[in-house]
Amino acid sequence: MAGKYKITLLILILLAGIGGPAGKIMAQPGLPAAELQIAKLYLQIRNTPDDHRKNTLNDSVRILFRQILPVKEAFLYPFDSLRYTGRLYAPDSSFRIINWNLAFSDGTYGYYGFICRKDGRVTELHDRGREIPRPETAVLTPANWYGALYYRILENRWKKSTYYTVLGIDLHNSLTTRKVIDVITFDKTGQVRFGAPLFDMGDSTLTRIIFEFNAQISMLLHYDKEMEMIIFDHLSPSRPEYQGMYQFYGPDSSYDGFFFYKGKWRLRQDLDVRNR
Repeated sequence: MAGKYKITLLILILLAGIGGPAGKIMAQPGLPAAELQIAKLYLQIRNTPDDHRKNTLNDSVRILFRQILPVKEAFLYPFDSLRYTGRLYAPDSSFRIINWNLAFSDGTYGYYGFICRKDGRVTELHDRGREIPRPETAVLTPANWYGALYYRILENRWKKSTYYTVLGIDLHNSLTTRKVIDVITFDKTGQVRFGAPLFDMGDSTLTRIIFEFNAQISMLLHYDKEMEMIIFDHLSPSRPEYQGMYQFYGPDSSYDGFFFYKGKWRLRQDLDVRNR
């Protein structure tokens, strides 16, 4: 899938500034200098087949971001040259997400990121997606994050709570891709949480939604402003006997969606989106 290989590049751009291993990084470069270093390091990562070397370079990138993201000016700094690095602001501009991935030689991916708040607090995210037994019902912390590349943040309020719903993609492996709907919240002390029991499926309530399908196929997952719904392809196996074997799943030309009502994302099936 062409899109899959494009996204892989996003890791490369971030790995900026440090030409050597973590621990040899120079003290806090300026933002433009750090961005330039990242862009140069991108070329090295792109041409590095060795997983150990990739991890070493990625460790350097993470240290670099830890250094520069708490700087006051970093919250609004565009990082425009980091084309394959996710840079999303919440609708209320209270935080932004810096997000990238790393492709490994066995076809799997690792995910990395930071949540940067307007007040200067920075939280690093640690991908533990493959270690979580039932991610659809788990409430997670930044230390055991279900990693994905985010491309959209929505904001919903109910009573005294604010929910930030994120749409993302997990390239997963050479056989399947996953798309994710997750929820970010902040507790009274400002601690970050991922997942919330908001997804009303009719007979159950989930904390996040995970779609898995053939890696060579695309799946629609987006927010429609006019319908005020998260719209997505309904997935099904190509043959009945492939039930539960997600490498054989793909869109079946029908659409479902979630609409936010009284503090829940509520499922609506078989949407008519032909005119959209």
